[in-house]
Amino acid sequence: MLILSLLSLSQNVDERVAIQFYENNDFEKAESVFKKLYKRGSPSVIVYEYFLNTLIAMKKYKDAEKLVETQLRKFPNNLILNVDLGMIYDRSGKNDKSKNYFDKVIRSSQSNIFKIRSLADGFKRRGYVDEAIKTYEFGIKKHGTLVFYIDLIYAYRVGLKVKDLVDFSLMLVAEDPNKFSFVIKNLDGVFDNSTNTSYLQKQSLSYLQNDPNNLVFGLLLVECYVQQKKFDLALKQIISIDRLEGAKGKRVLSFARLCVENKSFVVAGKAYSYLVNQGKFNTYYIEGQNGLINTLYAQTTLAINPSKEKINALTVKIKQFIDKEGVNYRTAQSIFRLAEINIFYLDKTEIAVGLLLELLKAPRLRETFVAKTKLILGDCYLILNNIWDARLMYGQVEKQFKEEALGQEARFKSAQLSYYVGDFDYAKNQLDILKTATTQLISNNALELSLLIQDNTGLDSTDDAMKEYAKAEFLLYQNKISKCKETLNLLPFKYPNHSLSDEILYLKARLQEKLGNHEEANRLYQSVYENYSQDILADNALFRSALINLQVLENKERALALFEKIILEYNSSLFVSRARDYYFNLIGEDAQNRQ
Repeated sequence: MLILSLLSLSQNVDERVAIQFYENNDFEKAESVFKKLYKRGSPSVIVYEYFLNTLIAMKKYKDAEKLVETQLRKFPNNLILNVDLGMIYDRSGKNDKSKNYFDKVIRSSQSNIFKIRSLADGFKRRGYVDEAIKTYEFGIKKHGTLVFYIDLIYAYRVGLKVKDLVDFSLMLVAEDPNKFSFVIKNLDGVFDNSTNTSYLQKQSLSYLQNDPNNLVFGLLLVECYVQQKKFDLALKQIISIDRLEGAKGKRVLSFARLCVENKSFVVAGKAYSYLVNQGKFNTYYIEGQNGLINTLYAQTTLAINPSKEKINALTVKIKQFIDKEGVNYRTAQSIFRLAEINIFYLDKTEIAVGLLLELLKAPRLRETFVAKTKLILGDCYLILNNIWDARLMYGQVEKQFKEEALGQEARFKSAQLSYYVGDFDYAKNQLDILKTATTQLISNNALELSLLIQDNTGLDSTDDAMKEYAKAEFLLYQNKISKCKETLNLLPFKYPNHSLSDEILYLKARLQEKLGNHEEANRLYQSVYENYSQDILADNALFRSALINLQVLENKERALALFEKIILEYNSSLFVSRARDYYFNLIGEDAQNRQ
């Protein structure tokens, strides 16, 4: 036992030494030690592997061939060794011999599933993906599609055989529709290329024409249309599938939400309208109504200068819906939207307060929805100068949700209230806590307001300039335009060369936007980002100017340049993501127009 133990220890030491030689590219020394270990009859697979790789590295193909043949005599049933032998033929330039040998091995391995998998694994291990695919394809002919479908789909993916992947995937779901979820997950790479997506679309359509009642081909078509942003075509297909399933709108509802996420509001509106038109006894009627109202609200208010006609039409639509269905948890979303319209677009805050107070009495509202309602009610009170009630609403939400996103939003609003009324120390204390908020928007807004207070207080004993500026901002928030304008116009004269100069310009621009003077607003925004490019409001001004140029002045080239400037020069800005979306949409539109 002692002698055997010492021999084993000696072999392990030699093995480690030989491996070290190999890894240091000292192949001659490595070969000498591995040859000695192999002749000694080492049972270690590692010795064989490294010995073979060493001989290949030294281009000693005849010796490598002999080594594999010797190993095959020892283990005649080991199919992986057959791959090694074919590999030696290939590496030594005997390509035809290698190909014929691989074909022979593949055909002879088809007797059972274990052999097929073992041989394919051997091919993949040595980098022969095409041969592994061929092995599985033969296996499917012998044993059926469902035995090797996972292996073959993965192999097609690794081998970048996109058309083969598409053709086999369609054949698979035709045979077994339950494999659709697996297939769609593994077709993700197809959608990276428009040509491949078009091929999948063409093949899916062909299958669908031959078997119009097979839903999976319709769903594959939908996926193609969605990836190509052809939401209108996708909706037609979804409606067709919905009718075949007798699902009464379930798929249409999910698709409508997807369209909203992708800002395809027109198609989302059509999808929700389809649900509404099914009648009020349809399962998804109320969700369709709420979804349609939300979509119209998003579509209308996305514009920098929303159409008054569209706002009024939407108001009428919401009122009609509420009159029919009453004030309850089912209509709550639409009532909330109506309150927002009254606050932000109709300057009817008192009406909004009445709507929100009535809404809060409705039973079965979700806690988060109640909290959002209280927050906007607090905004209403603030606009109406009811400071105590506003603080009460914000405080209730903050207390209930604490470190959650809603609680952080409530804390920010409370800090903003303190800023408006000139309590800068308390406001900054709360804002500094919110700099690490989980929501990027809250974190960014907190940082922005905190820096504003920090940079513009302590410059004199009274902080009078800052208090008057905060008052002007509060007046604009309350939509008291003339008083705000008067305060802003006096500030530069009362406090010349003050550090608030860029903030005053920016607030003047916002005021001009409220008045509908977009050209003047654009000029003021331009002055901010050109003269105060390093200050915190530069990216805000750039984004607002870009939107005005795009949506009002219809100067796409200028808007494109401004969006690009945000992306390249203000890459940490909160507006980068939205600027990028606008930028690439404009680029895409230009490309389509050229075609």
